Amino acid sequence: MLCPQALRLKLFSAQVECKAKIDTGAQFCLFERDVGEALGIDIESGLRVNLETLTGRMIAWGHEVSLTTLGLRFDTMIYFAESYEMNRNLLGRQGWLQLVRLAIVDYEEEIYLSPYEEQI
Repeated sequence: MLCPQALRLKLFSAQVECKAKIDTGAQFCLFERDVGEALGIDIESGLRVNLETLTGRMIAWGHEVSLTTLGLRFDTMIYFAESYEMNRNLLGRQGWLQLVRLAIVDYEEEIYLSPYEEQI
């Protein structure tokens, strides 16, 4: 997993800055419940999903928010954990990775990122 610079989630006039790890194995973007609550979201009013992780099962709730990271902005579905025990933020395939072209140069510690639809 790679950790990008700070990202920003925004819903209407509320916004939260936090960090998230890029997780190519995660199906969804999954964030801590506290992040959603800081945006003023009623977590359980969203789209419910049952997730199975390496550490067990969990419930999360999806909400459309604006996500800005590394200079790119997307309106996308972010899932917020039902439990306060989930203490990490993940950028997964649906909601983030499918929207970008990502290149990693490990030995130079560099990440190249562009919108998926941008010509290369």
